[in-house]
Amino acid sequence: MKLARRGFLRVIGGGLAAPALSGAAWSQSSGSSQTADAVAAYEPNPDFTYVPGLTPLKAALRPYRKKTYRLEKQVLGGGKLVIHNYGHGGAGITMSWGCAQEVADILTAQYPNPAGKPVAVLGAGVMGLTAATWLTEKLRMQVTVYSKHLIPHTTSSIAGGQFAASKVAFQAGEKDKFVRILRRSHKEHGLRGSAYGVSPRDNYSLIELPSFADVPPDLVPRTQLYRLPFSPMNRPGWKYSTLLVEPPIFLTKLQQELQKNGVQFVYQEFFDEDQVRALAPDIIINCTGAGSDAIWPDPDLTPTKGQLVWLPAQPRLQYLFSGSGYVFPRADCVVIGGTEETSYTDDDPDPQRCAQLVQHLKDVFDGVATIAPTWMIQDE
Repeated sequence: MKLARRGFLRVIGGGLAAPALSGAAWSQSSGSSQTADAVAAYEPNPDFTYVPGLTPLKAALRPYRKKTYRLEKQVLGGGKLVIHNYGHGGAGITMSWGCAQEVADILTAQYPNPAGKPVAVLGAGVMGLTAATWLTEKLRMQVTVYSKHLIPHTTSSIAGGQFAASKVAFQAGEKDKFVRILRRSHKEHGLRGSAYGVSPRDNYSLIELPSFADVPPDLVPRTQLYRLPFSPMNRPGWKYSTLLVEPPIFLTKLQQELQKNGVQFVYQEFFDEDQVRALAPDIIINCTGAGSDAIWPDPDLTPTKGQLVWLPAQPRLQYLFSGSGYVFPRADCVVIGGTEETSYTDDDPDPQRCAQLVQHLKDVFDGVATIAPTWMIQDE
């Protein structure tokens, strides 16, 4: 996989200069103690200027599913085949291509030669668009996408975009399958490269991040640092060499390519199974995320609300930061996030909470705060 990663750096145009490390470091990915050279350099700190009423605020519902995400088939009365693909929490972009390939595997087990067959994909978020892309490009099926919203109004459009197994559940017996999905997805993100908004990024953290615990180290190498490359926040920490997948570029490119390939997009919201049965195709891919519960009631589906602040773009920032809230600099903005609410009353952003979020992360970078408030995600 190391060769594949070097190949990926070439795919995206020679790669980006890796952020300089500061202080001694040792590798934790292989269990060995491997000293890295120290470089006396610091990364620039973000500009956390927040203007109430002007700085864009966002909120969305992560489609978290207890026990495990849902990726399985169901045969409806009348013989229609439904393949469910939802419940990935905060790891939708991370798992997207891998799940799309799993969907294709389930479908071809039922229809060994599906080329030319019509198929309906429900949902135009990242799971729907990648599934539609795989079925169009690889299986040559006739795809129609049905969705209540299209980009930029989908939940996926608001995602941060880091490759990490964030806020997704799976059962112990599914570990091999989960890792297979991650490997497939990481490989495809690399093959798609910069045209799809994919680039390598180092994610720095004050803590060892649980969101990478189930990600194979050869996909995302991790290094424990004697001190982080920031000032005055120069405490010990961790570096994860991961990917950034920028949703505005990624999702737009997927939709554009689908339309070029003749895929039709239909605005439609589904409230029950009868509406699905009424669709002409006999093959349905359910990628409706948090909306799936309205069609097929699912007691394990428990969406969580996350609030984000979009600060102006800061091109000098070529790293990610997480673990006490997160800072994801992208081409369009710097995403500030990390809230988590399970008992929400709406999906509107809370200006006061968003201001507190920005202030907390500013304090972290200023070296005066390290403990995240209880309303923040502690491990993303």
